Amino acid sequence: MLLSTMVLVALAAARRHSARGHAQQAHASRQTAEHLRAAYRRAAATPMQALRDQGRALPEAERRIHQATIRAALPEAALRADSSSTKTDALTATLAQAERAGHDLKALLQQAIDMRELDTAEDVNDVLVRRLRRLAQLPAHVGEATRRPKAGTSHPNTSTNRTSNRTKPPSPGIRPVAPTPRNHPPRR
Repeated sequence: MLLSTMVLVALAAARRHSARGHAQQAHASRQTAEHLRAAYRRAAATPMQALRDQGRALPEAERRIHQATIRAALPEAALRADSSSTKTDALTATLAQAERAGHDLKALLQQAIDMRELDTAEDVNDVLVRRLRRLAQLPAHVGEATRRPKAGTSHPNTSTNRTSNRTKPPSPGIRPVAPTPRNHPPRR
């Protein structure tokens, strides 16, 4: 999400510089946006693949229901050739998670579609997955909701690890240093 926001900021900066006639700054802002998009694609590849795998693992009946919801909600222009059922697996998995969290899928999906236009999106499905996860307050990391400690591993709050989580008292003869105004950056 942070990378996505940074791309939007870079694009806004490019538009601002272009409007003011600052060609070099506008070009640099557009290049920055492209680099951030590339970084986002690399960072999002693994979580999106995990979501696609989860979508494929859903029972066929549940998949068909969610895909029908997607087809009904998306305008015909958004249902391009790249919106095949295999491309919507991540979106299908996200809808299944949102349903388990108790959300009205049609209303939630429509809210995600109405947030902003989808015409300029490189991948409408990925954009909708991000928006739905944010709106439904689903975990940012795909496996986070289902992750549990493995058997035989200790939890950080168990009695065996409590002492390691505590801060150690200062050694005798060493006084803690109080922060001085010189140690802090100036406030703006």
